[in-house]
Amino acid sequence: MNHPLISILLCTYNGEDYLEEQIQSLIHQTYPNIEIIISDDASTDGTSIILKKYASYPKIIISLHNENVGLLKNIGLAAALSKGVFICFSDQDDIWLPEKIEKLYNAIANYSLVYSDSKLVNAKGNYLNKNLSDFRKLQDFFDSKGLSVDNAVSGHSMMATKELLKCALPIPEGHFYDWWIAVQAANLNGIKYLDEKLTLYRQHTKNTTPSYIKKITGSRTFNKRYDQFLKELKGLELLKNNTLEKQKLFYKHFYNLHLGKNKGRFAWGLFWFLIRNKKDIYRFSKKSNLSQLNEIRKRARGEKEN
Repeated sequence: MNHPLISILLCTYNGEDYLEEQIQSLIHQTYPNIEIIISDDASTDGTSIILKKYASYPKIIISLHNENVGLLKNIGLAAALSKGVFICFSDQDDIWLPEKIEKLYNAIANYSLVYSDSKLVNAKGNYLNKNLSDFRKLQDFFDSKGLSVDNAVSGHSMMATKELLKCALPIPEGHFYDWWIAVQAANLNGIKYLDEKLTLYRQHTKNTTPSYIKKITGSRTFNKRYDQFLKELKGLELLKNNTLEKQKLFYKHFYNLHLGKNKGRFAWGLFWFLIRNKKDIYRFSKKSNLSQLNEIRKRARGEKEN
């Protein structure tokens, strides 16, 4: 049986608490032909000491930065060192089940990307009786409309083709890498969902990506709401101008309607646009129709800098 090389990109930064357990789970994958690219972004804790222990492992390539460049650039640097036909992305604090890569490889076929479900565990690695699929409708899809307001494709759960990564890099600043890679994959050969839980996705107070642990927060200030509006607008602009995007007219209209919120008045045009396209835009949502309607209402309210 043919076993093409698969690269795992592990970008680290001050990850000493859980790093060794994750590296061990990567080393003990059942898929026989892997390389593990560990790119450390100038950690100031004991991360480099842990990594030096693995410097002689034949499957591991370690790169230690002298200066901190941030996660997005670090992913690009790690990718440049990779030689795999397929690419996986590893967080520094999770635990992969041994058969993860083998099962993702067997499922990817001609898709640009495959992703799977994950079990949520606490800081000690204990199962929280929750999975990613409890929060999103995980599914196959072939266009990026559902990614315009949400993302169901977590970076730690995906395997992508090298071709896809070449299209996706560099990752646009200010946006999550997994969202952007999923956008490009949807526009190439589509995205496959493998309905298996292959990662123990650790939830703790130091998560660098959004945590599924509920946090008590107050109402957002006007300035925070306006900043969020600008971020959403920038995301729609990226989608509208994306070279691979198949839905350019859709996003041009969406962007212009969203821009109209800047007048501070309720954007009725945006409201009805979201209603008409609700099935596609909110394809990952597990909320009731009433909750979705309330979300659409909030998204269409006017925003103005305070």
